[in-house]
Amino acid sequence: MIKKWRPFWSYNVEKTERWLSSSAIDGKRLIDVKLFSRIFVFEETPTEQMEYQVIFDKSKNNLATGLVSSGWEDSVVKGNWKFVNNRADPIHAYPSREGILKRNRVHLLFLTGLSFLYIFQLIPFVIAMLTILFSPDDANVVASPYWSLTFLYFIQVIGVIIFTFYMSRNLLAFERKFFKTSVTENEKKAAGETFTKWRFAWMYAPDLLENWLSKMAAEGNNLVCISKVWPAFTFEKGTPKLVSYVQDFQWKTNPEYVEIHKSADWKLRFASKSWLFKYSIWEKEYELGDMKPRFTYDSTEKKAQVRRVVIASSILVSYLLGILFMALWMQFKVNPPFDQTILHQILIVFLIISSLSPLFIFTRTFLYALRMRKSM
Repeated sequence: MIKKWRPFWSYNVEKTERWLSSSAIDGKRLIDVKLFSRIFVFEETPTEQMEYQVIFDKSKNNLATGLVSSGWEDSVVKGNWKFVNNRADPIHAYPSREGILKRNRVHLLFLTGLSFLYIFQLIPFVIAMLTILFSPDDANVVASPYWSLTFLYFIQVIGVIIFTFYMSRNLLAFERKFFKTSVTENEKKAAGETFTKWRFAWMYAPDLLENWLSKMAAEGNNLVCISKVWPAFTFEKGTPKLVSYVQDFQWKTNPEYVEIHKSADWKLRFASKSWLFKYSIWEKEYELGDMKPRFTYDSTEKKAQVRRVVIASSILVSYLLGILFMALWMQFKVNPPFDQTILHQILIVFLIISSLSPLFIFTRTFLYALRMRKSM
């Protein structure tokens, strides 16, 4: 028997499947998986060409009839996991990826919450290190055997944060590939003159953004792309069009979410990189005299959308203000006002100015909620 350790195999199932398939070609057939220890057990067999797929299914049902008729068969079944293989060529049907997506989302949610907590806890440590670095005369470093524990804890915190980013990146790539969440690109690159408009904090006032984009299209300014890094919108001068835009926010999107809207001729023009806050912008052209297309005309669904935006903004604002107030408190605690250097005073001014950003987000969201309440 051959044993291989793969600690993160379930967070990149595509890579795991390719590895299992190549192992079969090398004469190693999967016979067992130790879920707790993350160990794969193989036995040596003649070289065999087969494709592996990983399934996560809490219902623990047998393989669907359509999959069995396409040549899929169980290789290893452990808990909610199924490792299936197929020797057919070509393969006409593949197992669903939805179970893996939902499972990894739950894990990522837990890790994201833990990372936010760790970042909050790191503030006193970072401020203390900055104090030692820039004001060594004011610092009093005491030797202690517990410094090693502090260092190990710090390494563990950094490891969790890095792993969270790794998982988030893999999950977004997984969604784009298997659930068609990629943004709709223009059929051809902009040939005319382009220009860029900046809209700061646009996601906290969806109604204003939608009206502005529709107005730009009516003036002949066709949307080319939206930056995923900066609040920048690039346009090209062209023919005036009637275009309806919808900015949508979802806590999480089902695999069918994008497919349903695309089947109704909506084009996805923007999808946020963050998996936690799912902001998206959709567009759809319509003719003069037609009703302006929307995702929904129901007031109850509109209220639910407003509620989601307000709650998400409140969580973000609370977290940012918590970090800023913690940093300010540490500054005054470690360095009393009568004993502050110029550097400390500059840092305090910077923190106070930074607090304006979450307050601006809160104000913009609050005004959006008021406008929507009056319109419904």
